[in-house]
Amino acid sequence: MKRVFIVALCLLFTVSAFSQTITVLTEPETKFDESTGIPSYHAYVESLLKKDYPNVKVKWLTLDLSDGSTLTMDALLAAGTPPNVYVDSMVRASKYMVPEYALPLDNYIRDLDKYYPSSLEMFRVNGKLLALPMTGSAQGMAVNLDMMKEIGYTVPDNWTIDDFLKMAELVKQKYNGKKWATGMFAGNQSGDYLINNWFASFGANWYNNKNYDKAVVADNGGAKVYEFYQTLVKNGYVPPNCATLVDDDYVIQWASGNLAATAFFPNWCKPYFDTVIQQGIIDKPFNYKFVPFPRAKGVTKVGTYANYTAIVVHKTGKEEDKIAARLAEYLNNPVTGNLFAEMGCLVDRKDVKPCSDVHFQQVTKIVQENGIFDFGLSDRRFTERRALQYPILQQVLMLKITPETAIKKFQDALSSVK
Repeated sequence: MKRVFIVALCLLFTVSAFSQTITVLTEPETKFDESTGIPSYHAYVESLLKKDYPNVKVKWLTLDLSDGSTLTMDALLAAGTPPNVYVDSMVRASKYMVPEYALPLDNYIRDLDKYYPSSLEMFRVNGKLLALPMTGSAQGMAVNLDMMKEIGYTVPDNWTIDDFLKMAELVKQKYNGKKWATGMFAGNQSGDYLINNWFASFGANWYNNKNYDKAVVADNGGAKVYEFYQTLVKNGYVPPNCATLVDDDYVIQWASGNLAATAFFPNWCKPYFDTVIQQGIIDKPFNYKFVPFPRAKGVTKVGTYANYTAIVVHKTGKEEDKIAARLAEYLNNPVTGNLFAEMGCLVDRKDVKPCSDVHFQQVTKIVQENGIFDFGLSDRRFTERRALQYPILQQVLMLKITPETAIKKFQDALSSVK
């Protein structure tokens, strides 16, 4: 009888050990086309995990991205209920890619050899892999070809700031303030990468040699960027109320055909075109292509902004870490990876085929020929630093501060975050 009790107790312990719930904080569910046989991304990933851990349940929590900050993750951590797996853009997730929080994944992920080493590099901190990449994207300058035809201008593939300003004046003369050369906004921090790519145009590096402890953007010619912004405002090349606009205004302006050339992502195009068509703003998408940002005198290559989604596993020291790491492995599997790639996402695995879309290929070429501009995206302080620029930028766009004073304030603010 005693032996039976012990066996039953062992069975109960085994069931309780594996009958647990793994929580995942992530963006809203992705639905694939029914023809793929995988209509639900989350359900497919969960099915892979259940083959290894049949009794484990997955609870999917949704991020609140209303202000572009880590408010959901911060709230869960403050409440003592951090998710086992955190899936978010690097602009937010890098805050939690620290040894105190993240589980090193080198000894947990079984198919690391399927990743391009360069794709994993930005997720390593002091040599340890503190996150996995997933669904990356890069931007280029999207040029409205219909507008170019109307103003009689052809954008060179490797154009200059002088070329851009010539185009901007033609847009102004043609549309008289109803359409603009490019977009600009400073209402909040969200989408700041769409604006920040101009620093690359002027060769104004934020940091030197990945030393994120000290910002050098003011020392590297950053004032020229703010001076350029003020030129755009003074000449009417950007919307007159741009200081109070936000990125949501910007993307609708682009999709509606009101911006001649501005930063965009190829995988954003269809969703935003669909939105403005449904709203009756336009009847059909306009023709467009992607080129690098224009370069200032003395700049040979203009690196672009690229971002990945990071998969961070919370380190608890318990058995659930192993299960959460396995879920992380399956979140970036080759089957759904190919589906995401065809939607226009960057490829980080050797067993995933790049997107065949012509616009994605244009941006891929920009990345290959010009590289990635370093904004300190992988540094743990990046998230906190994002909130520092837009109040200064508002003053710049309202012409209330000189470019030199503004960029020095921004540099000092970046370096103040320890």
